Amino acid sequence: MAEDYVKLLKQQEALLATAKKRQGQLPQPRTTRRELEQEYERTGLSDLRARNGNHLVKQTFIGEAYKPSIADINDLKPIHLRELRLETHHLGRILIVPISCNAVRITAVQTGIEDEHDRVERLAVCNTDLGISPSQTLPRGSVLAIKEPYYKATSDGGVIVRVDHPSDFLILNEYDPIIPLSLRPRVQAVEEERSAEEVKKEGNVAVGLKQYRKATRLYTVAIALCGDDDAMLGRALHRNRALSNHYIGHYEAAHADAIAAIIPDVQADDTKSVELNTKAHLRAGRASYELGHFEDAARMFTEAIRTHTDNDVNIELARALDRLREAKTGLFSFLSDRFLGGLPPRLDCASIVKNTEVRASLGRRKGLFAVKSFSAGDLILCEKAFCSSLGSDDNQMTNITINLNTKRMSVGTHASLHTKLVTQLQRNPKQASAYLELYDGTKSSSTPPATTANPPIDVFRVQSILELNAFGLQDAPPPSSPKKAAKKALRPANDSTAIFLRASYMNHACDANAYRTFISDMLVLRATRAIAMDEELTIAYTRADPASADYGTTFSHWGFTCECVVCKAETHPKGSISHRRKVVREADESANDPANEASDKVTPSKAQVAAAEKLLKRVEGAYRQPGFEPGVPKLGATAIAFWLMRAHMLDSCDPEKCIKLGTTVLASLGFDVVVDTAVYLSQLHEVVEGKESIVSAQYAVWAEEMWAVCRGSKRGFGERYGV
Repeated sequence: MAEDYVKLLKQQEALLATAKKRQGQLPQPRTTRRELEQEYERTGLSDLRARNGNHLVKQTFIGEAYKPSIADINDLKPIHLRELRLETHHLGRILIVPISCNAVRITAVQTGIEDEHDRVERLAVCNTDLGISPSQTLPRGSVLAIKEPYYKATSDGGVIVRVDHPSDFLILNEYDPIIPLSLRPRVQAVEEERSAEEVKKEGNVAVGLKQYRKATRLYTVAIALCGDDDAMLGRALHRNRALSNHYIGHYEAAHADAIAAIIPDVQADDTKSVELNTKAHLRAGRASYELGHFEDAARMFTEAIRTHTDNDVNIELARALDRLREAKTGLFSFLSDRFLGGLPPRLDCASIVKNTEVRASLGRRKGLFAVKSFSAGDLILCEKAFCSSLGSDDNQMTNITINLNTKRMSVGTHASLHTKLVTQLQRNPKQASAYLELYDGTKSSSTPPATTANPPIDVFRVQSILELNAFGLQDAPPPSSPKKAAKKALRPANDSTAIFLRASYMNHACDANAYRTFISDMLVLRATRAIAMDEELTIAYTRADPASADYGTTFSHWGFTCECVVCKAETHPKGSISHRRKVVREADESANDPANEASDKVTPSKAQVAAAEKLLKRVEGAYRQPGFEPGVPKLGATAIAFWLMRAHMLDSCDPEKCIKLGTTVLASLGFDVVVDTAVYLSQLHEVVEGKESIVSAQYAVWAEEMWAVCRGSKRGFGERYGV
């Protein structure tokens, strides 16, 4: 895969360099309208056959980054297709063109466009909402405005008008005065004479047909036509638009519309107005709930119940109050035993982040800090994913993204999450500022977008932030009890990726003081040791491989070199690094060799045990080097020491030797096997010291606490270990 990635990257860099040589040129010859129509007809049929047949692999190449247009549409000067120059961003200009072909989704949504001079060209709009069909994204026959158009040479030698930022294009209303007279439909005069009430009825019909985007546009037109003297009609339009906005995921807009629809000073005997206000409060509450604003949601639902008792509102209020209780107490019902059989891939739950605070971090830009003290095993935070892409979302497609700006490749849900993020930020722009404050790889501080109704979203920054802040969801559910074995687990597959706005501020440390795990799309963070108030919270982004020759570059993806005591020792300039890597690699290969299985079914031979003991001595000898003073964890000893402990326990010949090996595992920072080791040590001390052993009891308690740290809760511990 790495070689293929390098090859693809070089190919695209070469194509980009070739395209740049054509900067400022005019393309010759141009495509005809009929040729474009036939091209997209073939592409649409081919894509349909592929989707109905084999697994799809889609590659996206992110070219040179550029900023989205921040210009007002009315301040831009028109440009025609014949004036476009290759590899040029036409700043200060606007391209207004009808869509002349049926749109298809390749990597971007593509179609044909033409201008009033009958010139035609290809159009590609990237990063559009995957939940909207190509024909809805770029409806044939509609008029499109493209701000500061980018004219691009393609890899097949052709040309295309490319839109990377969705905020750079706009589907115009038929009567918009910015449309040239030659492109306006003949029914223009009729359209302008429609009343707000007539347009409202069209919007209602669209809602009935579940054409919510069309309905939202129609209600917007009707609101513009509605006079100030008809307040009741205006509120009705806002109330209706709140519903259609909610259905298309525009929750911020839905909430604003619902609030605008509330009728003031309603008397109790005015049953009609009371009923309308109930609808408005209910829609405002539902929008707030989707945005995670549970306090406001509860307030809206309470107001709805005050004016009109309704079972639906009671259910909604109960849900909102459950979320508020979770956020305040950290007690989540899905951690109870009744959820052991399976959880939905996306949880309906709140976040509890009140015990943490984002602050400046010494030597880093920002970090996450504790605002209270914690003991080992304490819950620090639970955070619901801001946005997630699950392996089950589209199991017939593999997405691959190669970013030419950062020279990084993303595969699977990590790649597909980008478009979902852009869509979410476009739908609810107030959320964009929180996301864009995350680290994007630059030294300068991030700045939120302009405070406009629809701020532009820089898709290149969205991608850069994603590459450095995404978490892979790897929930390892405990085995179900026999009674619940038949219940299907619904947790996301390991190929799932999510963004967590608060947890993303945690910096790395190999000897981290916190450990994160996942329950569906919720991140659970617990303390691995005592944490003082105002201490920075750290997690291990990944565990460096002590057998790898590239150990020192483990964290280069995030742009830093780890300076912890372990990494300093592992890369000490006076140590025999290559020799230690070789010995550790041999030990790891032996411990993981299927021929050397050590399980309840297979007891290793004495020869295998003897060979492993020699390997452990060699590993320990390789760590007698500068930097590895007493107390410094020796990562490379973990696998072989754990294998030996298991082998000796199976043979039941020397419990004291097993205890020594177990303490070696813990001292070597074997966090991935720490629970198993602690349970074994508890059992071994009981054998040596008797059932009243205090050390045995301490290890048993610690094992359960560490299970909660590693798994998010204590669910499943008893089933796994029979206690």
